[in-house]
Amino acid sequence: MTETGGAAGGKPLTRLALTFEVFHESHARTWYRFAHLHLGSRTAARRAVEAAFRELHDSWAHALRQGRVEAYAWAVLKDHVERRTPRGGTAFVETASFAEPDPYRALLRESQELFGEMESRIGLFAAIARLPEKQHDVIVLRYVLGYSDARTGHILGVAETTVRSHVRWAKRTLARELGLEDPEVEGE
Repeated sequence: MTETGGAAGGKPLTRLALTFEVFHESHARTWYRFAHLHLGSRTAARRAVEAAFRELHDSWAHALRQGRVEAYAWAVLKDHVERRTPRGGTAFVETASFAEPDPYRALLRESQELFGEMESRIGLFAAIARLPEKQHDVIVLRYVLGYSDARTGHILGVAETTVRSHVRWAKRTLARELGLEDPEVEGE
């Protein structure tokens, strides 16, 4: 393989194109899952993700000059998802609430002490939908989609400690909204 690599169609890839392809391959599945949760439609999710990747492809050199390419790219994705969000709001609550159990099981299991027994998944996901944007994204990636703190941080272009901080504040907000006691505050 030469310095420029090789593409599926036989065309050589430049280093710039190769870095974009690697980025695309490592983020496409996550982005699609996130878009689907918020748009409620596989077709709308595919279109949003494809449009976001087209925009990034066309400005990839600019994206690479940003301080944190993952954070820049995440903002591009979020913009395309928001553009396609129905006027009535995101489909997150319905999509997440009625998904197969595996995506949300980690959130319920890991935070069972904090949340106790949840009466309704719908109430939980409605509360998640109302979180501030950064907390919402971290909770969705970390618990609903099941990514580790490290992977979530990588996707968002933030440090693992930032992910943990957002999780901590989100759990406090969710506990307060759901009328549950926050064990971090108990005994203070």
